[in-house]
Amino acid sequence: MLQDADALPQLIGEYKPLDQWQTHLNQSSRLRGNQLRSYYQTFASADFRLAHALAADYYDRVTKREKASGARRQTSNENASESPLTVVELGPGNGNLAACFLSHLKMLDRQGAIYPRVRYVMVDWEQPVLDSALAHPDLVAHRDRVDSHCGSIEHLAGLAERSVDRIFCNELWNDLPTKLFAKHGGDIEEEYIRPNVSEFLHAQIQDWSGFVRAFQGQDLEAVKTFPPFLDELVWEKEYRKVEWKDVPYRKTIVEFLQAIDQEVLVPVNLAPLPR
Repeated sequence: MLQDADALPQLIGEYKPLDQWQTHLNQSSRLRGNQLRSYYQTFASADFRLAHALAADYYDRVTKREKASGARRQTSNENASESPLTVVELGPGNGNLAACFLSHLKMLDRQGAIYPRVRYVMVDWEQPVLDSALAHPDLVAHRDRVDSHCGSIEHLAGLAERSVDRIFCNELWNDLPTKLFAKHGGDIEEEYIRPNVSEFLHAQIQDWSGFVRAFQGQDLEAVKTFPPFLDELVWEKEYRKVEWKDVPYRKTIVEFLQAIDQEVLVPVNLAPLPR
């Protein structure tokens, strides 16, 4: 936070769409080390109710789906009990959602028709996060059901196309790059932001040009040599007409915004969608 509200901010980057700076800051958040998890604790990290609701919904949907397709399986001699069910969690947090989901699913599945077929895959780009999630004490009983994958969600090695039955994205969703759009007159505008640091922090950094280069180039090792700055960021914002050549699904977005009042900011999350 700013030490002095009247201190002039010092510019460290140019105006870019919100999602681009969000991606940049997601990388820089690694500077917090293990403290990072304390910034992203959600309801699913400490409670069972969301996981139980997801398990009940999943159990009901799979049961109904397989009853409806029973005749087709008999014709093709396909054995449903041998068909795997892959559940993927993008960003597993502390592992609580996975543990509670699997425990409740196992309890609901009294006939053993669904739970034994489940392969629960945790995905995160940080191995320490996966290690911590896998160490959740309530996952011990389900370790033969759980796998992990360290990498980007854009490249999920080991998961064939159309092989995933359900995706959970609770802990990760807030980190997915999101644009902000608003109607202004007859145009649709996008929010652009640029980062500054407080004058207080500026005075503590001796090699200012080196700090700016390291920050803009995402050189985390170099940035670590400077005073902590994430809590000192000050953001300026402005609004520009959307560059549609850089934004897919124009027709869908424009039609959706027609029902929204003028100058009301609407988040548009494009990260999970195919381009």
